[in-house]
Amino acid sequence: MEFTNQNIELSTLPEVEDSDFHGLEKDYLYMRLTAWGIFFFITGLVFSIWSLLGSFTWWHWLAPWAALLTFILFVEIKGFRIKGYSIREKDISYKSGLIFFSMTSIPFNRIQHCEVGQGPLGRAFDLAAVKVYTAGGSSSDIIIRGLQEERAQKLRDYITKLSADYE
Repeated sequence: MEFTNQNIELSTLPEVEDSDFHGLEKDYLYMRLTAWGIFFFITGLVFSIWSLLGSFTWWHWLAPWAALLTFILFVEIKGFRIKGYSIREKDISYKSGLIFFSMTSIPFNRIQHCEVGQGPLGRAFDLAAVKVYTAGGSSSDIIIRGLQEERAQKLRDYITKLSADYE
């Protein structure tokens, strides 16, 4: 048999961006904002106590603190709309990032295993993360955060079944 390696016209390739991406649960945004709120409350408390002890005055830290808070709120709210995942016939894709956009696609035949994880805030909001591990190392893994726990478990089972079918 003779070896051939034909060129493929790039315009005929399917676009991953055209896939239907499923957004994350709205509660995930609230969970992220709650986590940041706790962080800013604690740092504000520490800086306030520090100011009362006389190390520096409150206006030295208030402006940068407020600017950082505003920036983080903007990035979290706008970036939330971008995050999503798509499951196609042969792969799973995840996209995220407002400032540094990233889209990762993993073919099912490269998946090593899949698991569901849930942290303390995730339990409070009934949210979980699906972690998809590949043979390519941690840079090619996907973590889909912000799914209802039941949905995350169904997704994990589905991905595990499809990846097992390719072995």
